[in-house]
Amino acid sequence: MHGWQHTAVNLAALAPISAAGVLFQRTEPLVPFVLGSVFGTLLVTPDLDLRFNDARRRWGALAFLWGPYATFSKHRGMSHSYVIGPLVRLLYLLVMLLPLLALLLVVARAQDWFFTWRLVEPLQRAVMGYMLSQWLHLLCDGILPFPFRKSLRS
Repeated sequence: MHGWQHTAVNLAALAPISAAGVLFQRTEPLVPFVLGSVFGTLLVTPDLDLRFNDARRRWGALAFLWGPYATFSKHRGMSHSYVIGPLVRLLYLLVMLLPLLALLLVVARAQDWFFTWRLVEPLQRAVMGYMLSQWLHLLCDGILPFPFRKSLRS
């Protein structure tokens, strides 16, 4: 599948989820989920191990951050697994942005707003949305999560 097709499928899957949240007036818990899913759809995809793709282009001047990841990750290898791939990309991004995050933590500690338990639940929902976007990508590539079959294309 092409990148634009992955994007279309992921965003189309978000439409009924978002509509249900609005219909049942549960938009507050839905917002982090949708943001996590959009983040995973547009910026942090399993295809970041390719040199040229839509997600890397969207990073603009920061696209260089994904160069080492692309060098060490074989396409459709670990990057296209259901648990390891998405978690490795999040950890990789965390490590690459560590200096910025450290500065944010120093400023936040001075403001005493960051270290509250109120952020735990929204972060969990954002990660759930991110994981959904990754899994939809893999399903569209024909990769099933079941151990007895590796691919629909086999």
